[in-house]
Amino acid sequence: MPEPLRSPMPESHPLPPFLGLLAVDVKDSTRLPSREHARLSRSLTEIVHRGLELAGLKEMPREFESHSGDGLAFGFDPSRVPYVISPFADVLNTLLQEHNAGPGPHLRLRMSLHIGPVPRSPGLPGDGNAAPRSETHRLLDSVPAREWLARADADATPLVLIVSDTVYRRVVLGGYCALPAARFAEVHAEVVGKNFAQPAWIYVPSPSGDLLTRSDAGRGADHGETAGNTAEPAPASPRQGGTRMQFVESGVAVMDCSMGDFHHHTEPRPSPDRRS
Repeated sequence: MPEPLRSPMPESHPLPPFLGLLAVDVKDSTRLPSREHARLSRSLTEIVHRGLELAGLKEMPREFESHSGDGLAFGFDPSRVPYVISPFADVLNTLLQEHNAGPGPHLRLRMSLHIGPVPRSPGLPGDGNAAPRSETHRLLDSVPAREWLARADADATPLVLIVSDTVYRRVVLGGYCALPAARFAEVHAEVVGKNFAQPAWIYVPSPSGDLLTRSDAGRGADHGETAGNTAEPAPASPRQGGTRMQFVESGVAVMDCSMGDFHHHTEPRPSPDRRS
């Protein structure tokens, strides 16, 4: 019997299911005494889980949930992406404000959302690892996400949300999210020293400080985590996209937390105009 014809081309592989990912990381946790680390981790986890519950997402399965001591991450039902944007972001923002009004280190978070195929292999190493997960963390670490949180008032603005252009167009412009597109501002999400630069969109539940005044005051302090001394202009007004697209089945979310007075400041860097 003749052998099947073998193609000289590489083999194709099935596309993994689209999945959401949410991750939280605490900035500057090493500046706290070692005895405070466990309490910080518990507080962060409790606030995120409580926020999901109040936002109606308590029953949403959390896949490959992991805790790193100063952060947590898990996969989530991709159809929940609109609800992670709203109401979850606003609920989380309120919980953080309430927490920061009490004693102990303040928690300030960056959160990012993305959409893409993520493999699932429960119980095996590498579960949930794929390019969309890396891209989500890149959005989180991007200069605009860090700058917007750093330039807002530490007490009034505990959360900044950055979403990928895919999420913005398919979920926000698609009309699946309760928040209007006008609440988002376009940014150039770049990570210094990494091969990553993409258009993205930022939403701030409770803007304050330079985010309101567009003032140059208060800039110029060293920003240790964003490497480089380039500048980012004051947050620009959002530019509306003209395309309305249907929501696809996945989302990726990441959050990062800055504690109290330990958030960074940096010189703003210019963002290139986005090409249509």
